[in-house]
Amino acid sequence: MGQLPRVEWKMFMFGNEARAKAKFTMWLYFQDRMLISDRLNKWGMQVDRECIMCKVHDENRKHIFIECEYAKSVWTTLLKWMQRQPIWATSWDQHWKCAVENATEKSSKAGVFRMIYAEAIHEIWNERNHRIFEKQSRKAEELARNIACICNVRATNQNRTVG
Repeated sequence: MGQLPRVEWKMFMFGNEARAKAKFTMWLYFQDRMLISDRLNKWGMQVDRECIMCKVHDENRKHIFIECEYAKSVWTTLLKWMQRQPIWATSWDQHWKCAVENATEKSSKAGVFRMIYAEAIHEIWNERNHRIFEKQSRKAEELARNIACICNVRATNQNRTVG
């Protein structure tokens, strides 16, 4: 096969205790393969471009998971729970740099971060879809509490005692 370049997101995928469906959603996110309105519009489909969660900006991958006030609120709540500073920057490069820094270690804190990152991506995506297709919504704090509960249940004993 020869030498292939190392993908930056590898550390998020392997050794992650998140649910398989959360890791798959995160993989779609990393590959920019999610069916978000900006991508559907490029294909010629007529869909509403407005973000369903904040109803202010156009929907794209960066906005839904980083820039949207709803997503920021979810991330801030989760990072407080993890006793970390709210690091979610406004640009993709800043966001990615902070995420990689928090996930690259081999410590329990990094393992918890990777799991929460995957579950948060998955739950934000599900919330977006619930709002579009089922006309149901949850508060950001409720979503963050659900993510925390899922991660607490799935965490190994080693990761559960992170302090």
